[in-house]
Parts: sequence; structure tokens; C-alpha cells
Amino acid sequence: MIKKYFADYIFISQAASQPFIENGELIADEISGKILSVLKSNKKNYPSVERSGDFRTIIIPGFINSHTHTDLTIKPDDKTPEVFSKWVMSLIEKRKSFSPDKQNRLRIKAFKEFVKSGTTLIGDIIPLDSFYNINDSLLKTKLVPKVKGFIELRGLDPLRAPAILNEFRAFHKKYNNILRKSKNYFSLGISPHSIYSVSEELFKEIIKENSKIRLKVAIHVSEHLAETLFISGNGGDIAVNLLPALNLTKFSKPLKIFSSPISYLDYLKILNQNTSIIHANEINDEDIEIIKKSGANIIHCPRSNAFFNSKKLPLKKILDKGITVSLGTDSLYSNKTLSILDELRYAKKIHSDISSKDLFAMATINGAKILSFPNVTGTLEPNSYGDFTVFKIDKNIKVNEGNIYDNILSFKKTDIIKIVINGNVVYNKLN
Repeated sequence: MIKKYFADYIFISQAASQPFIENGELIADEISGKILSVLKSNKKNYPSVERSGDFRTIIIPGFINSHTHTDLTIKPDDKTPEVFSKWVMSLIEKRKSFSPDKQNRLRIKAFKEFVKSGTTLIGDIIPLDSFYNINDSLLKTKLVPKVKGFIELRGLDPLRAPAILNEFRAFHKKYNNILRKSKNYFSLGISPHSIYSVSEELFKEIIKENSKIRLKVAIHVSEHLAETLFISGNGGDIAVNLLPALNLTKFSKPLKIFSSPISYLDYLKILNQNTSIIHANEINDEDIEIIKKSGANIIHCPRSNAFFNSKKLPLKKILDKGITVSLGTDSLYSNKTLSILDELRYAKKIHSDISSKDLFAMATINGAKILSFPNVTGTLEPNSYGDFTVFKIDKNIKVNEGNIYDNILSFKKTDIIKIVINGNVVYNKLN
């Protein structure tokens, strides 16, 4: 079924030949889920719930949350530790009571918050033993975004590396066959968790296997100073507190010393254009050069970094090098909300030297590129999927190409009228 959406303004994409249309009309096919056209409407008084005498409307691409953990949708409280090792142990304690049903309900809770705040695609990292059961009826509700599901692998014991990889290989083969019919909604990635939870042997097994199956890779890297201290053999919170608490004391000293986590990953040869470095706020100029040369990208989670009082990402330096950066919220357990709008506003606050235009790209087209959905979502160009949000704006505000990005960053969740994913309305506030 063909459906038309009218708005006072339609923002297509920064990369489009005509990025912005006033009094626009977007036509989408609900069956294919694709956008057929976006053009200027010839109707002066078109009937539509997108138009009202009380406010103006604008349609923009859906936001992309490049990094989260939906199975950790639990709010921190005053007792939640902010020291990383203690935070991890508190999380492990909470997870002990998570049944499969509770994990799915936490995911649905996250999905609802994502969609109702304008997010239409997420990068979700989940351990293999608690990965999505896509046959569960809970996951077939309307309020579900597109998902790049990263299978998380851990294992510091080098002797366990072949067994862990075999388990992953069997899981991937089975799951990949199930997902063939859902490739426009869900796709797989792989996430060797971090340098302090994955052995060199397991990293190498993953690299070898991925040379065959070619999944997108995402790794938590340089989130905390303790990672640099660990890999350089200088102790720190991870080596002194976290690993002993996990009964992994014998792995608290690395077998090989490196100046930084990034230099270690460079040695492993895992950094390339298909690798996402999650966080990267504790990096130096040498690390930035390595990332640039490798073609890897960065997923920035500013509010989660602030939760742990971590160093601020040197975003200006990174963007000046031409490195692609996108935005993520991380899990709710190290944040206040799962809203990319909130993440954008906080990013603008701490990165005052970065334009609203560049920040918006991080929340849309950059996220699509990083999660391997380029020209499919993150844009409203014809033949891309119909993933977009309709916002209301004050009728006295005149939007133009010069102020549109600042206006978008001022939007709130309460300004959302409608969410469309794959050409189908999944949320309508006016109904």
C-alpha cells in the first residue's frame, strides 16, 4: 500500500543533492518499506494529521543508536558504583536473577524507549548465551527498531579459545539461516568484548573466522584509563580489582606489553574499515593516527563516559582526521535515558567546538555507515527504507537550511508525533 506523508519541512539528508524541502510530500510503500519519492507538495491545504493550525511539522530521518545493551535496561540508583570494577560486580550480581523471560522484557522496555524517542536502528551487544530469541512473541510487537545484533564473545583463558569459537560458529550458522528472511530488520555482527576479557588466542580465532563470514566487528576499547594501565603492565583497577574479583588473577598481567589498547589491537591486525571502536575516550595522538590509517571508526557514548568520570573524547581532533564517528547511549545502567536526542544535547554541551550539523550526522548517516546500513536508513532519499520521525515545532519558528540542525537538537521526546519504520507507522501520538 502506498502512503503519503505531508509536512511543513522535510529534511532528507546532508548527503542529498537537495537536503531540505519546504511544504514537502514523502511517499512510501508499506509493503517494500521503501521511500518512493520526496518532493515539494503542490497542495496548499493538504488534509493530514501531520499538519495543524497549532503547530508546524518536520520529518527527519530516524535516529541511530550505534551502541547499547538492551538486556541491561535497568536504571542505576544512588547505590550504583561509579568505580568500574565495582560497577561490573554489581551488574553481575543483578544478572544472576535474570530469567530468559526477564531479559526479553528488559529488551522490550528498551525497544519502547528507543522508538518513542525517535530511534529507528540500534547496535545491540548481547552475550551468546542470552542472545535474541526471535521466535518469542514479545519481540514481535510494533515498537521494535531495526537491530544490528552483535554476538558478544569473552574468554581470557587461551586454552578455551577453540571451544568458544566452535560454540560461536555453530550458533552463527543456525541463527544466520533463521535471519535470512529478516535481513532488512535484523542483521548479525560480532563483538570480542574487550582487551581485558578476550585472550590474544581468542582474538586471533575470531579474526580468522571473520575473514570467512565477514561480520561487522565492535570492541569496547579505551573506555577507562585502567585499560591502558592493564595492557602496559602497570596495574590499575582492572588488573588489581576486577580480574581478581572474577577469579582471573592469573590473567591480571598481560603476556605482552603495549603502550595502549589501540596499539595492541593494531598488533592483532583487527582494526579495519569494518571495525567499530566503542568509547575510545582514553586515546592519544598516536592512537588517533593508528585508527585513521586502519580505516576503523568510533562510537561515542558521552553520557556513559561521564557516568564513570572518564576522560572526554578528543572529538575535534578525531573528526579533523576524517575518522567516522557515531553516537550511542550504552546501556541504561550507565546512563539516565536511552534517548539519542538527550545524547545529542549532552554532546553539544561538552563539545562546543563541534557543529550541530556534524553531531546530527553522528546520530544518522554516520550510524548507518558504521552499522553497515548505508543508503538503507539514516536518510530519506528515494529507495532507502522509510525510517523517519515526525516532530511538531512552534508555528512561529521558521526553519531553513541554516538553522535546521540547531532546531533539531532543541527537539524533545514530547515533540514527537509519529514514528515510521520500514514505511509502516509504529507509533502515533495523535491516535
